[in-house]
Amino acid sequence: MTSRDFAKLIGVSQSTVSRALNNSDLVPEEKRQYILQKAKEYGFVLNSQAKSLRTQRTGTIGILFPKHFVSTTANMMQAFLFGCIQKEMHKYDYDIMVVYYKPEMEDFSSFERTIRTRKVDGFLVLRMELSPEEMQLIEDYQVPCVFLMNAGAHIQSNLNYLFSDSEHGGYEVGKYLGKFADYQKVFFNICEEREDAVRRLHGFRRGLTEAGSSLPDENILSCRLGIQSAYDCFKGNRSRFENQKTAIFAYNDMLAIGIANACKDLGYAIPEQVQIIGMDDIPLATQLHPQLSTMHIAVEEMVPRSCRLLIDLINRQDVLVQEWIKPTLILRDTTL
Repeated sequence: MTSRDFAKLIGVSQSTVSRALNNSDLVPEEKRQYILQKAKEYGFVLNSQAKSLRTQRTGTIGILFPKHFVSTTANMMQAFLFGCIQKEMHKYDYDIMVVYYKPEMEDFSSFERTIRTRKVDGFLVLRMELSPEEMQLIEDYQVPCVFLMNAGAHIQSNLNYLFSDSEHGGYEVGKYLGKFADYQKVFFNICEEREDAVRRLHGFRRGLTEAGSSLPDENILSCRLGIQSAYDCFKGNRSRFENQKTAIFAYNDMLAIGIANACKDLGYAIPEQVQIIGMDDIPLATQLHPQLSTMHIAVEEMVPRSCRLLIDLINRQDVLVQEWIKPTLILRDTTL
């Protein structure tokens, strides 16, 4: 009995059968138990290896997470992206395999292992930098890849990508905060993702200059990627904020949240004494009090397009898309 026959027999779709027998979270528990019980009754076993041999497809795509990824709680934008990608790929009956960077591996990376064993049909790459060896591996195995979100230093002409134009995001923030002449300007930088941080900083300074303002080098503060690190950094530099109104551009919303928490604990009025703008517009940004002003990254456009593009590449269509998507400034409670 094929999976198609079995699905028709018990009144569900073939993809639902596949997901249920692979313990996918996309199938409600009650339905999964029903399918498992029926599979036991009819003696049906899903032979995914045989299917893969017939179609030369695994029915799975990989998501390559950034090197600095720690967890879904510490990297909320990555968690948000993962949820959006999973929902979108469900429309194409594709499952997801997340591939992390594991520096302790000595033989070869998880990414390389996944490619060599042909566990996925293609990759959505959320990591900005791939090594020359990893790029060569993609070329050698002809792995369909779409690069999404933030760009690295070296962008090749044959890559498919939909990047967020973070330099433009910084520029828009600089233009807005530069209007407040009585506020000192501060940029909260991060130690990770240096190339993208340079873009945001460059755009911020360009926007400030256009608005008749500037950012002194001593007002660039660096911390690790995360709410607590930004909180500690702000409190550790509290002397520079005590007697001077400040307009802050944070590398992303996570840092902006940490800064806002520190301001509240120190008794600094937001936005009268400290204005804060982040970048990403993660769902949590509107759940805070005050709600966070931020640069909105068009995930709702980028994810469906990148998933469709990856499917086209998997189907061997001759496509090449290279676009920078401009984020938009969203003003909420943390700005005047």
